[in-house]
Amino acid sequence: METTPHRRTTEAWELVAHAVELCRRGVPRATLLAALDQARRSLHHEPCRDARRRLTWIVGALEHGDADARVDVALQVAARDLARPSSGDDRR
Repeated sequence: METTPHRRTTEAWELVAHAVELCRRGVPRATLLAALDQARRSLHHEPCRDARRRLTWIVGALEHGDADARVDVALQVAARDLARPSSGDDRR
């Protein structure tokens, strides 16, 4: 039996993933910016430094209209970062 708790995706990850989906669906710019603002606010509370760094990069890429394969990879890596057990050094 494994005793290390598994971390789940966080609100920040879910909001960034939702913004990626909205961008890909071609929603109006105002809608996308509102979703990105909500995601950015949530990032301030993300305890995992590595995931926060990657998710912040994704938000910036989406703000500049880049929703390419690099965004998908960064989102997958952020999810992997969140799945790792916390090492205790996830300070801001």
